[in-house]
Amino acid sequence: MFTGRTKTITTAGGAAIGSTPAGAAPAPCCDRSLLARFAPILVLERHELFRPTSFDGYVAACRLVTGRDDAIAVAADDLDDRWGAGTSLRFVTDADRRAVSNRLDRRLSQRTSSARLGCVGLFGRLLGAVFQLSVWLRPTLPRRTATAAAMRARQLELEQDPVCYGRVVTAGEWLVLHYAWFYVMNDWRTGYGGLNDHEGDWEQAWIFCDPADGRPIWVASTCHEHRGPDLRRHWDDPEVTTEGDQVILYAAGGSHALFFQPGDYVTRIDVPGLRWTQRARRWMAQHWSTRGPELDRGPGPALGIPFVDVARGDGDAITQWDVRSMDGAPWAEEYRGLWGADTGDPLQAERGPGGPKFDRRGEIRRSWADPLGFVGLHGTPPPSAIASRVSLAKLERVIQDLDGSIRASARVLPLAAQTGRSAHVVAESERLTDQLRLRSELEDVRLRIQRGRWRATGIRDHLRDPAVPLRSDNGPSWLARTWAALSVPLVLAVIASAILDERIALGPALVGVTLALLPIGGSPRRRAALAAVTAVAVAVVVAGSGPLATAGRLTVAVVALLLSAIFLAVNGRELFARTGWTPDDQLDVEPC
Repeated sequence: MFTGRTKTITTAGGAAIGSTPAGAAPAPCCDRSLLARFAPILVLERHELFRPTSFDGYVAACRLVTGRDDAIAVAADDLDDRWGAGTSLRFVTDADRRAVSNRLDRRLSQRTSSARLGCVGLFGRLLGAVFQLSVWLRPTLPRRTATAAAMRARQLELEQDPVCYGRVVTAGEWLVLHYAWFYVMNDWRTGYGGLNDHEGDWEQAWIFCDPADGRPIWVASTCHEHRGPDLRRHWDDPEVTTEGDQVILYAAGGSHALFFQPGDYVTRIDVPGLRWTQRARRWMAQHWSTRGPELDRGPGPALGIPFVDVARGDGDAITQWDVRSMDGAPWAEEYRGLWGADTGDPLQAERGPGGPKFDRRGEIRRSWADPLGFVGLHGTPPPSAIASRVSLAKLERVIQDLDGSIRASARVLPLAAQTGRSAHVVAESERLTDQLRLRSELEDVRLRIQRGRWRATGIRDHLRDPAVPLRSDNGPSWLARTWAALSVPLVLAVIASAILDERIALGPALVGVTLALLPIGGSPRRRAALAAVTAVAVAVVVAGSGPLATAGRLTVAVVALLLSAIFLAVNGRELFARTGWTPDDQLDVEPC
């Protein structure tokens, strides 16, 4: 069962699960009942400001922006193929933001403290601080947008009924139940110190059933940087909790990412254009690992900015849904615009999201067109098909087909070398190597079948970089988080002092920085590596400031001190933030 405070939310008027909403096209009875039967239970974080709901009232309250100054009123039924990727819905107006008091906005911002600073290394904390500064430079949602969205949603009574959208599709040999939930807004940045804010938010989950008996075998959900097989869990996995036929998913505060266990999750977001750092990281991992225990979860992003998803499962539990079909609906199948305001953010983070089918560019999502490939299920048959799949005769035919591909690649490789394009040679060589490896593995399978020792794949063998929650006590101690908040400002202050005061010798300054960094958590080699890298950085900065004139030294030092103060303020706000606001508190708004 769930942990913490729970409250079951039912549909308005006591509507039964799977009832057809007014004005909605009825879905096939078997599809609707199947979707309603297995609709997941969502457990929210107790400070969550927004709840999954119908988008009909939201769209009616929005303006559809079709150009720079062209905005029109629309209804949900108007969202179809007339509106392409350049359109967007705008929910909050400048007047709505002006109506929000500073006191209320401060109360709803950063509603809970985070363990993020104490869970990542010095470099990750520095990247995170730089990202916080970028919010002032990038086109992001204006201040008070999240509070104004919450107030307007309550004024219009948009979140009265918990609504779940779904469709049933046949993909390969699987029967797939595809679920989607809509939120009025994602306030991860302002509410929880996360990556972004954007109007509108779609989160999704999939249940893969054996069509022979309708039994659920796999369940998958969206959660940030995780991809492919790491998104899914077996129905019998000890990490998965069920209540009858419903799987329990824990929604993170603000971001609404879905997890299988309650807790705080460190999420690392790629920095665009720095994919090359992933290769460097892999090389370092092979020759001298500098990763602490919390990073030993696979290769991860190329250069990740760390954030924390707070999915503690201590809020309301939504167990009953008004299930509505996405099949054939124009808003799902045709509308390619954004479901929130388009800020034009070059990093895409603060733009409104695409829908369940289309991404922000208006392109069809892989999760919609190929749900099996999206979660790495290609080649994995349902249990009822395994017996017919695993036969010696079929395996022999597969090996024969693979032998033909190997011979073809072997013929192409010498010719590719004559083209003078090394990239073709490398690609063809890697392909041939992969084919030979697969053939060797299939030979092993054939040998096991002949000996009567066939084994089924383990239910966790596919996992490489799964989402893992922090310790049950919600992460590092208060002392560790405090030191983490002070470390980056301290390093910048030491650099500024060494530049300003010519009497400070470079040697003692480096020793002081090194000793200051040694208490950082992680393995001894990781601590030593961080200290060494930072000491070298200080040495370069201080040595480079030597030839500068006095004015130049002063400018560099002032910039370093200013950054130190800004980082201290940003980190301190995150460290001590805890307003205690919960959905039980009122926003003092009257219905329209």
